[in-house]
Amino acid sequence: MRFVALQDPTDRWTVFDTASEEPAEFGGRVLIGLTSHEALRLAAAANDEAGCREINVLGSRQSQ
Repeated sequence: MRFVALQDPTDRWTVFDTASEEPAEFGGRVLIGLTSHEALRLAAAANDEAGCREINVLGSRQSQ
């Protein structure tokens, strides 16, 4: 997955872009200081938009 939700030491969440190795941005907003629900939802949406896929054990592609 390209976008992952990470919890910071202050118990807030960030959507991290593993390709750029920086916090992700959406609509001009850097995705930091989020609740877990916001971060997980936004990371999933960003991965869907980016067309990220994960290879399962059998080698076939599946959507995240």
